Amino acid sequence: MKTSFLVVFAVVFMACENKAMKKPSNLISEDQMAAILYDMILINSAKGINKQLLEKNIKNPEKYIYKIYNIDSLQFVESNAYYTYKSDSYKAIYEKIEKKLEAQKKVYEALAAEEKRVKDSLKKNRRPKLDTLNLKRQKQIEAKLKRSLRKVDTLQKLPQK
Repeated sequence: MKTSFLVVFAVVFMACENKAMKKPSNLISEDQMAAILYDMILINSAKGINKQLLEKNIKNPEKYIYKIYNIDSLQFVESNAYYTYKSDSYKAIYEKIEKKLEAQKKVYEALAAEEKRVKDSLKKNRRPKLDTLNLKRQKQIEAKLKRSLRKVDTLQKLPQK
């Protein structure tokens, strides 16, 4: 019993040892890591919107990103683990990503507002315009019809008003 307790205690003690994270030899720079994570966030969001369309255009999104940035998955995992351990660096990376996402959001909101403005102006132009000549003729016809529909007093032969 004592020996099993000592073994468990030794394993727990060794597991809790504070090891410093070593910097990988092929560490990805913070700016490039921010760009990679930004693209991964966009692709993961695209998966949520239309996964079939994304898979039709890009067979394996992660490999696609690795190919674009000329890195491999091991390099990304090691760099990500290093930056995760260095929380200040990781926070700075995510702040860059957040700023980039906010900037893109503003751009797309402006595009959506412009598109809405164009659609509204097109809708406004599609309304039938009043034809003033046709309107005059229509009023004249209505006036003639009203005159002919007036009741005539047969005794006096004068039109009633």
